Amino acid sequence: MKIQLLLPMLALPFLLSSCATPPPQAFHNTDNTALVIKSIDQNTGQLLLPTASSPADNRDLFLQAKHLAQHQTAVVILENYTESRPGDQFRDRSFVWFAALRDLGYEHIYFLRGKGTSDPNGLPTLARYD
Repeated sequence: MKIQLLLPMLALPFLLSSCATPPPQAFHNTDNTALVIKSIDQNTGQLLLPTASSPADNRDLFLQAKHLAQHQTAVVILENYTESRPGDQFRDRSFVWFAALRDLGYEHIYFLRGKGTSDPNGLPTLARYD
């Protein structure tokens, strides 16, 4: 009888921890030359670093980024993002940015959940591509 209870009791911690989703990690920029972009919605964005721009169509921002000095890291802050975890909305908003930034040669691309600030430090990381 005791052996029958022992197995379920040993398995319980594994079952409880396997369902847990880790909390999103806060972003900490270690690359002072990183390109930082605020994605306002699916079609509009704004360059924040290395030089700030006014909000513009994403295609115009791609052209601006193309003419900037080459960097290794790009950070995209997704403002007005409502999903609790990456799903369809994330895919729709991030794919074009990801493809364009990889095409420009960026090796490290971060997507962060925006909270109305232009400083990426401390924002929750949605995805990281290295």
